[in-house]
Amino acid sequence: MYKNIFRAAALLSVFAFQLHSQEHLTILHWNDFHSQNLPFQVRAAHGDSAYMVGGSGIFAAYLKKYNAGDSVTLKLNAGDDFQGSPISSITKGESQIQLLNLLHPDAMALGNHEFDYGSGSLRQKIAKTTFPVISANLLDVETSRPFAGTYIVRQIGKIKAAIVGLMTPDLKSLSLPENVRSVEVESPIETINRIVPELKRQGVDLIIALTHEGVDEDSILALHAPDVDIIVGGHSHTPLFRPKVVNGIYITQAGSRGRWLGKIDVTIDTVKDTILTFQSRLIECRTNEIKEDSVVSAKALEFEQLVNKSLSKIIGVLKTDWSRTYQGESNIGDWIADAMKAYAKTDIAFQNSGGIRKDLLAGNITIRDIWEISPFGNTLVSFTVSGGVLREMLQFHIAASNDYCQSSGLTVVYRIVDGKRMIHNIKVNGKLLDPAKQYSIVTNNYVAAQSQKYFGVTLDEKAVTQLNAIDRDVLIEAVQRQKTISSSIQGRIKEAEE
Repeated sequence: MYKNIFRAAALLSVFAFQLHSQEHLTILHWNDFHSQNLPFQVRAAHGDSAYMVGGSGIFAAYLKKYNAGDSVTLKLNAGDDFQGSPISSITKGESQIQLLNLLHPDAMALGNHEFDYGSGSLRQKIAKTTFPVISANLLDVETSRPFAGTYIVRQIGKIKAAIVGLMTPDLKSLSLPENVRSVEVESPIETINRIVPELKRQGVDLIIALTHEGVDEDSILALHAPDVDIIVGGHSHTPLFRPKVVNGIYITQAGSRGRWLGKIDVTIDTVKDTILTFQSRLIECRTNEIKEDSVVSAKALEFEQLVNKSLSKIIGVLKTDWSRTYQGESNIGDWIADAMKAYAKTDIAFQNSGGIRKDLLAGNITIRDIWEISPFGNTLVSFTVSGGVLREMLQFHIAASNDYCQSSGLTVVYRIVDGKRMIHNIKVNGKLLDPAKQYSIVTNNYVAAQSQKYFGVTLDEKAVTQLNAIDRDVLIEAVQRQKTISSSIQGRIKEAEE
């Protein structure tokens, strides 16, 4: 009798295990590294103290630290490893490919800045990777085949996980047209929903969307792709210290530039293919708390030595911190626009905030700082419009733009009417706008190419004059000329006070 009881208990135990099998998975993730191969200084959230974080060698050490132990681990990169420092521009991303091969993520989604050196160059770099590069909604126009990989299925311990790469649908407006002309971008939502049945047929336990589209777009994706379990994202540079949960789907992102390493600990029921527990956090990669990975650090320094001597030259002193913002006027933006206007001798200058890639604390200004503030190597261009057209451009911009343009030579006052910004008056260099007068404008070639996005107008290429000057060279000369710089927000676009 007792044997029968024990046998029944054993069968019940096996049956219960089959109904509910718990498996643990750790996911380490990062995004928007932007070739920040050397440590950099940040200011403490509270107080004036500053400390060093990041750099490839330090980041690799943190990856190794949290990849150790008994738990199975997945390493994911959500794109934009290219662009941001001189060495990436000089090597056209080769530096980052070699360093990524050492970090060896299990998968990397393409970011929009991977296309900054052209799609042909990117294809060559992808061919050199020792890890999967995925972006399921990108098609090669000429072949109608995927531009890169689409997804991977990985057996990690007892968990069968699928990782699907997705690119922002805004790729075309985020890049110079010639860099993405051979690429077609499909809807991320339609793409992943088309792939999900295929993944289910393969018996996956977990579906991860590895995206480069930003937290807001990830939230929309979660609403319309209910079979996704986790979204590991990039693009908006958002440090999500706690996951965002939309439609039962967990959304994570780890800031930018390797300041944070994202760590997710998840428990999965591999029988029911459901998440039982989910915890995520961001680990700040402080240089004083870990010993750098010697191999990765040596490779990073090998590249940096190619440019270090000339870039370390001090060219000026900054008396006030330079701080960026995408949604309004900034002191660094005002200074850059002023430098462009002075160089081109135009009435007005525009600089997109998205092209300003680094804050700078008060202190010495080096050539490297300017390279990192303005890393894209954009060229300056000029064009002329009437005052009437300029008013229409500015009205479109203040009402619709998600990438605010810093300006020089302008004072724009607006009112809020029915929740929308409406221009009240415009002054150009202190004088009220004359609708019939012609005004000269300088900007960079990216803004000119994307003039419809920024200002609601399409510029005729024949009407745009190439000034044959790289923006960062103009900024370097401006620092050298001014020597000591104090910057403040000038109130160039503001709401009416009365």
